[in-house]
Amino acid sequence: MSVMTGRVPRAFLLPVLLGLGALSLASASAEPARIQQAEPEKPPAAAQAGLKFGFYVGDDKQPTTSRVAKLGSDITFPQGRFDGSILGFSDTSPITGKLAIPSTSSYFISFRFMPATGTVELIPDGDATGVVDVDTGATGDCKEVGTNICAHTDVTNKVFIKLSNVKVDGKVLDVGPNCRTAQSVSVNIKALVPLAFPASPVKVTSTFTTPGFSGCGVREDLSPLLTGLVSGPGNTLVTNLVLRCVGSGPPPNGCGA
Repeated sequence: MSVMTGRVPRAFLLPVLLGLGALSLASASAEPARIQQAEPEKPPAAAQAGLKFGFYVGDDKQPTTSRVAKLGSDITFPQGRFDGSILGFSDTSPITGKLAIPSTSSYFISFRFMPATGTVELIPDGDATGVVDVDTGATGDCKEVGTNICAHTDVTNKVFIKLSNVKVDGKVLDVGPNCRTAQSVSVNIKALVPLAFPASPVKVTSTFTTPGFSGCGVREDLSPLLTGLVSGPGNTLVTNLVLRCVGSGPPPNGCGA
C-alpha cells in the first residue's frame, strides 16, 4: 500500500473501522431496499470511542518546567502523562484528554533575599479539551516530526495550583490544607505531534497567567501574601511530549482497550 498525502482517510487512521464498515455494507447489500430505508445506519462503537493516544509529558532532555515570572525561579516537575482521544473524522475534530503530573518540591527566593521551599501540585479542573487536525504523508507537515501520520493540536488544560509544606527562611508557614489558586490556570498547548512510531520528542512552550490564591493560612489569611509573591502574567511552561501509544491495541505501542 502506498503512502497517501493530504487529509487522513478514516480507514487509514482506524483499520478496525474499515472492517466494521465493510461488514456493515455487506450486510446492507444483502437486505431488500425497503429494509435498508427502514433501518438508518448507526456509527460503530469504535467511532464513538475515538482514536486513543498517549504522551509522556517531560523527559530527561526537557522535563516539565514552569518559570514563575515574579520570582524569576523555575519549578521542575517529574514526568507525567497525557492520555486522550480524537473524536470524529472531520478535518478539525474534537479532542479530549486527561493530564496527570506528579507534585514536586520547589525552592525559590522570596523578597529577593529570603529562601523559601514548598510542595507544588497541579490539580486538573476537568478534562482537557480542544481540536486536532490529522495529516498523513512523509513529505507534508508530517516531515517535520518524521512520521507518516501527525496532528496539529490546539488543547487547553485547566489546573489549580496547590501549595503545601511551605517554609520561609527555614520556618514553617502554615498555609493549611486548602491553599490553591482561586481559579484554575488555563495552559494552552499548540503543537504538531507525531501519531506513529518511531517518534521523536516534541518541545512545546505555553505562556499563562497565575490567578490569585485563596484558602491559605490557618492562624491568619496568607492568601494576599502568596498572591503578591506568585500571581500574575508572563509565566511559562516548557516540556517535551513523547509519544507513548496510539490506538486500542495492546501495549507497549497500543493504548489498550
